[in-house]
Amino acid sequence: MHESWRFGQRQTSLNLIEAGEKSGELTPDKIVLEATSGNTGIGLAMVCAAKGYRCQLIMPESASVERRQIMRAYGAEIILTPAVRSTDGAIEKAYAIAREYPDRYFLTDQFNNPANWQAHYQSTGPEIWEQTKGRVTDIITTLGTSGTAMGLSVWFREHHPAVRVIAVEPYYGHKIQGLKNMKESYKPEIFDKALPHDIVNVRDEDAFRTARLLARQEGIFVGMSSGAAMVAAMEQAKKQKDSYVVAIFPDGGERYLSTPLFIRKEKLETKERQLCLYNTITRKKEAFKPLHPGKVSFYACGPTAFESPNLSHCRRLVVADLMIRYLQFKGFEVASFMNFTDLDDNTIIGADKAGEPLAEFTDRHISLFREAINFLGINDFSGYPRASEYVGDMIEIAHELIHKAMPMKNTALSILTFQSSANTGSFPGLI
Repeated sequence: MHESWRFGQRQTSLNLIEAGEKSGELTPDKIVLEATSGNTGIGLAMVCAAKGYRCQLIMPESASVERRQIMRAYGAEIILTPAVRSTDGAIEKAYAIAREYPDRYFLTDQFNNPANWQAHYQSTGPEIWEQTKGRVTDIITTLGTSGTAMGLSVWFREHHPAVRVIAVEPYYGHKIQGLKNMKESYKPEIFDKALPHDIVNVRDEDAFRTARLLARQEGIFVGMSSGAAMVAAMEQAKKQKDSYVVAIFPDGGERYLSTPLFIRKEKLETKERQLCLYNTITRKKEAFKPLHPGKVSFYACGPTAFESPNLSHCRRLVVADLMIRYLQFKGFEVASFMNFTDLDDNTIIGADKAGEPLAEFTDRHISLFREAINFLGINDFSGYPRASEYVGDMIEIAHELIHKAMPMKNTALSILTFQSSANTGSFPGLI
């Protein structure tokens, strides 16, 4: 199921809204509020636009740009939460807002609202049975809010108990947008692991590869979670001969064009380009492409000037030197920098305890590090910037980040989640 599934998404959102209207909790003066990874949020934005409600959707920064654009096109307002907290961070934010302003917001609460799974009980289950003319033996559905899996499990257990409903769950630490691992995330109240006939796990890379294969070999353009559903469907078809397997595809591929999902890997052509680095964000080896051909700027996080060099510091220096030498060996012109933190709580406390002026205290420790660099045979860096030289710049950058709503505002400090910025490394208008 793919195109008809989009109707199912709208039906779920409509159920959530109409349940609020029926209970009297949702009135024309209230703002519809929901935490979402994208799919239900798009449906809610659509229904709210049709019914005239103002809609605010909270989602993690990791959600694809296309999902945000679709929601905004329907008039919804988007609030982003730190990517590191995934959908759980959005849920926490939604509950906090709803508790603080109960008279202003109506929280549809898709993760805990029975209206979610009831939509699939009332429409998706009968639709599958009708479309397959009763031949379906297995249904594959992914776990996000778990509404689809719960609704289908209940309907088929009541009406056609021989049909197996199999739920697909990603592994711990997954990157499949829209899905939940129930052991690492908040478990929806509507979720009951005893209802599906089985719960299977799918690896990220298998899901991504299958989504690409569906587009290139079958002409079916779907997203990450749909790829996960197809992986499980193929495995089930292998295990159960003469089975009639229905896989529900909850997302379209057009919602992932800004992500690496459908980007073709370029072939390396020359020796000079055959340098690959492991990207800890995507967890893949990627071809290293400098912003300026043949030139590399290299930054190593240096020590804090309040203690003598130790093994950890020396290891970091040696690794940085090794990387710089290798880049030079590959023909790159390298501008290398390592900072010295000479202005923070540790240096101030250390200078005070030593009874020395801060500058003298930090200079003494920086000299020890410079001696260690020479002793280890490490090539000099191009520069050694000190924190004390850039106090004004740091304050100005922090102000700019706060104004641009990029930091994690719930903390006392301005903590920037670098991987959430599409322009990491350039910061247009800031640096």
